[in-house]
Amino acid sequence: MAAVAYDVAAHALRGADAVLNFPHEIAGRPAPASGSPTAIRAAAAEAAAALGRSTYKVGGGGGEEWSGSGFLDEEEVFEMPQLLASMAEGMLMSPPRMNPVALDELPEAAFGVESLWSYP
Repeated sequence: MAAVAYDVAAHALRGADAVLNFPHEIAGRPAPASGSPTAIRAAAAEAAAALGRSTYKVGGGGGEEWSGSGFLDEEEVFEMPQLLASMAEGMLMSPPRMNPVALDELPEAAFGVESLWSYP
């Protein structure tokens, strides 16, 4: 909503040279009645309010609709119960086992460096 209000105000103040968030939608936004700050504010507020009343599609393939004035259950949209269950399953898995060799058993040449104490 703030980005749309900015677009309306920037277009009113700078015209075609304005850098807009949604340049392809500016023709459908309300234009201020005059160049006065009050008229620009009113047009920006009207554009933001119109966006708040619109309907959005949410979710992957479900195509559920959400009205900007209603309640959006983010846990349902992002499938949080399944996500949390999957994270819990991941925590129950045991980590991969490694068979580390003790450092004192390996020759120093295996590390690709010489020991500081090998020089006379």
